[in-house]
Amino acid sequence: MPEVGSRVAPPSVRTRASRALALAVAVVLPAACSTVAPGEAPAAGAREELARNVILLLGDGLGQPQREFLHMAIAGPSGQLAMDRLDVTGSVDTTPAASDQVTDSAAAATAFATGVRTTNGAVGVDVDGEPLTTALELARDAGKATGLVTTSQVTDASPAAFAAHVTDRDLQSEIAEQYLEDARVDVILGGGQDHWLPEGEQSGSEDEDDEDEDEAAPDDADGRSHGDLIARATRLGYTHVSDAAGLAAADSEKLLGLFAAQEMFEKGDDGEGRYAPAVPLPDMTRAALGALDRREAGFFLLVEEEGIDEMAHQNNAAQMLEAGRALEGAVEVALQFQAANPDTLIVVAGDHETGGMEVTDTAAGAPPAGEDGPFPVTDSDRQLWVDWSTADHTGAPTPITAGGPGAEAFEGDIQNTGVFTGVMESMSLAN
Repeated sequence: MPEVGSRVAPPSVRTRASRALALAVAVVLPAACSTVAPGEAPAAGAREELARNVILLLGDGLGQPQREFLHMAIAGPSGQLAMDRLDVTGSVDTTPAASDQVTDSAAAATAFATGVRTTNGAVGVDVDGEPLTTALELARDAGKATGLVTTSQVTDASPAAFAAHVTDRDLQSEIAEQYLEDARVDVILGGGQDHWLPEGEQSGSEDEDDEDEDEAAPDDADGRSHGDLIARATRLGYTHVSDAAGLAAADSEKLLGLFAAQEMFEKGDDGEGRYAPAVPLPDMTRAALGALDRREAGFFLLVEEEGIDEMAHQNNAAQMLEAGRALEGAVEVALQFQAANPDTLIVVAGDHETGGMEVTDTAAGAPPAGEDGPFPVTDSDRQLWVDWSTADHTGAPTPITAGGPGAEAFEGDIQNTGVFTGVMESMSLAN
């Protein structure tokens, strides 16, 4: 097994790779018509139409309570979220390789990206540290364009699992280098500019604070600087942008947009954190689609909203709601694209639940001391209150909805590894 914290060479050949809301008004979600076996997709040949494009939207920390909270606070009891307009509904088992543990984002994303469960902290590798071929890499090998969009560092665990192979998720500068040299990701948009800079340098972004000083770039845990990766990206043909105006003006199939020193929001407790990315997630999603759609063979795009998880870790429901609005906006952008390009599969999923969240309404009586709220229910005179049981992840299943070619693979109860299986089957790509 490779030494912990070491780089893992990319594979040269393909390897296999809550609690419910206590509301008087029922939440309206699309009904599941049937159930597929955990981790399985329909047999090959069962569907004539294939997905040319895949858009996987990941709500980090988005459990069923979070999604129901977003539904009531954004759409209201008689309304419908964009993510709930997708035809197929399912539930994802989030267990990592060690069944007695609760997954972290690295293990969860690796299961989504490769179809293989791994240990917490590992990115794109199995329990022995061996590299696993990812959905993004398989799409690239099939001639498709590829993209990663997030409000976290672009090299954070979730996006990294789709395009890098390291035994330690903290090796973010190493991950950035692998994006350029190995995975050759076409579009990379998000935060974490510090991890792309030479040792000892910082970006000077307005989001820097004392916490960012502790994460100053990019002397990784292996003690090795990976140099000026932004300059290297430019030499490799990427258009580098650092603000909303630059992104709007960019006209390129290869984009590197780094809009914050670290995450694109400020973490903090209730009343302290602030979710206000310099470039909103829907705008990044729209820009990524515009760049990727130029490829005749289609594309694979991962879009992650990290703020849901981070704000839930802080038990900050108000800012978690704002992050949820951003994810909802990104889903709306994806649906608009799908309307013009029906050969597009859209999948919206949570990798794990964060915070042990429970939501009640005013009909249940006065809220207990310490509850988070109140939050108005849209188109109603009711109010929501949020209670948290932990600041960590939980092992609760997470919701998943999908629409487009191959969406039936995500119906009913599936394993987290089944996300990879369904995505591969939708594009008829073998691993």
